Amino acid sequence: MPRPRRQLIRLLIAVACVAVLVWTVMKLGPARVFATVLEADPLWLSLSVLPLLARFLIWGHKWSRMLRRREPVSYWLALRILAVGSFVNLTTPTAKVAGGIVRAVLLHRRVGWRKSTAYGWAFADQITNVLGNLFLFGSLLIGVALFAPGIDNRAYLMIPGLLAVGAIGVAARLRGVAWSWVQRPAVAQRLVSFVPARFRGASVTSISPDRLRRIFGPLLHHGGAFETFFPDVLWASAGFGSLCVANALVLRSLGVETSILLISVAVAIGYFAGVVVGVWGGIGITEAALTGLYVQFGIPADQAAAAALLHRAIFYAVVLSFGGFSLLQLGSD
Repeated sequence: MPRPRRQLIRLLIAVACVAVLVWTVMKLGPARVFATVLEADPLWLSLSVLPLLARFLIWGHKWSRMLRRREPVSYWLALRILAVGSFVNLTTPTAKVAGGIVRAVLLHRRVGWRKSTAYGWAFADQITNVLGNLFLFGSLLIGVALFAPGIDNRAYLMIPGLLAVGAIGVAARLRGVAWSWVQRPAVAQRLVSFVPARFRGASVTSISPDRLRRIFGPLLHHGGAFETFFPDVLWASAGFGSLCVANALVLRSLGVETSILLISVAVAIGYFAGVVVGVWGGIGITEAALTGLYVQFGIPADQAAAAALLHRAIFYAVVLSFGGFSLLQLGSD
């Protein structure tokens, strides 16, 4: 599908989701939702900021740990670059792509790595983040199936949960096979066509084996499964899990007490929906998904809408402030 058409479809879906969210709030009554927001306990609401900050700290540890496999890169530099990438993802309609490009460019400029090498490590981080989210989602489904009360058809949760967790093991097992497959000229030409020209060079048809290694090697050919791959996925899961904790604290501020497992499943699905559509950091999509899932899990609609809006407002504030600060600091260094 041509890129303009994909962007148009994403935009239409985003508009539809925002419309659903607005319709939900209007149906409940804006005054009612706003009154619920004002009833939030300031202490619990303030505490929800801490897991969001922890997400960056964990993510910074993960990526700096990855980068050190090539050569030492300071944790503080990696953390600031990640913050800038998140800032760009939240302010541009780019399906998380621009953030990775910005991170690669900053890594190239600040550390001196080749552009293709910097892109390869940013790409490896992005893919292991996706796999980490998948692992967490599968683990949560298994947890709900085993421990959540009032579940009638637990197999409907257990089976996809086991499949999601098992997919991580399959991915680790097939890394070597995928690396051999990527080196085939026809496959390499196809994959490299999705890499921005500034990182792959002008030619798609004649990419060198060395450049191919720099782009895809960090993900597929660097270290063993237990040495690098699984730890990267687990650290990504831990970072994403902090979003679940943040949502639980926001709901607690509104007086809602429900299973952390159910909250986490809603968060995993909501943020995944935002990533798939990929317009301006999932704005509209994630909020609508969180609200609908909270209602499905028995949370009153006004509290569900208020919790989704409060969490996302705090999330935007943290990302924009930390990312903006990092952008200014990196620019002034």
